[in-house]
Amino acid sequence: MDKLKITVFADPVCTWCWGTSPIMRAIEYRYGKGVDIEYVMTGMVDDIRTFSDRRLHIGGDDIALSNRNLVTAWVEASKIHGMPVQEHGFRLFDEQHTSTIPQCLAYIAVRQLVGDENKEIAHRYLRVIQQATAAEAVRTADISKLAGFAAVVGLSPDEVRCKIESREVKRMFQENRELAAHYGADTTPTFLLQFRGKELLVQGYTTMETLETEIARLTGGNVLPANGDKKMAKELEPTKENVAHYLSCYGTAFPVDIATAFEMERSGGHTALNIESYKYLPDIIEELIADEEIAMTPFANSFKIYKLKEERTMTQNREREFAGTM
Repeated sequence: MDKLKITVFADPVCTWCWGTSPIMRAIEYRYGKGVDIEYVMTGMVDDIRTFSDRRLHIGGDDIALSNRNLVTAWVEASKIHGMPVQEHGFRLFDEQHTSTIPQCLAYIAVRQLVGDENKEIAHRYLRVIQQATAAEAVRTADISKLAGFAAVVGLSPDEVRCKIESREVKRMFQENRELAAHYGADTTPTFLLQFRGKELLVQGYTTMETLETEIARLTGGNVLPANGDKKMAKELEPTKENVAHYLSCYGTAFPVDIATAFEMERSGGHTALNIESYKYLPDIIEELIADEEIAMTPFANSFKIYKLKEERTMTQNREREFAGTM
């Protein structure tokens, strides 16, 4: 079977890449083996002191001001993309941590360690970095923290730290940047869709609907959710049973994760952060809580939803513990 390849040019610290996480997870869940997802790290900020975003007033020698303006912009963005942001205690940059390159190197290090056959581990690791950065106000440029996150996905922190600091990973990061320059991917996220020798570039934050439209257009309808199987497609309907299965697969989720995976329509009057924002979701969550299958807890400026009744792997336990939901 011909696969669609989606390359995402990203930075773990980019709020719109964090906002894209539910979309990429939904594509993985809905399309299965029909889609191959890869991430390329671009390095959004070489040094916050020389960085300049005049519109948002981010960058320059006043690092504290950059932090304040950055989190203000992220909170506003979260109302659009729906992924949580922790405003309290946010201190992403300081005099010792002025770049987002360490986070990029950490992802590349893990991606190389796990290989092509286990790339989903690297994808989970990327989400751990994103969540810690955006929703937990962790200064993730700290190498010791990045190495520590490796245990969450079942890897050795010492091994990951050694790999992060290697010349090989630095060389691979430069290759990532060169690939981004080749495609003109100067905005994060940027999506490169490739199928049977054809390519399509989608730049900037987008929606699940737009990406699915572009996938259908590029592939001529040859790559479809559930492989186009009507019986399998029933598993993508917004039902209590299907949402419970989704949570079994991923362990934890935010409202927008579930809504995106099951194409739940947005309703008016609420931001993307709330359960009430999505058709069907409030009733489904209420039923699953009543059945004691899931639990829900406030998390930053949103809610984290997680499964209760399941056999969990050691990695899932670590992920759950890391998220503060045990």
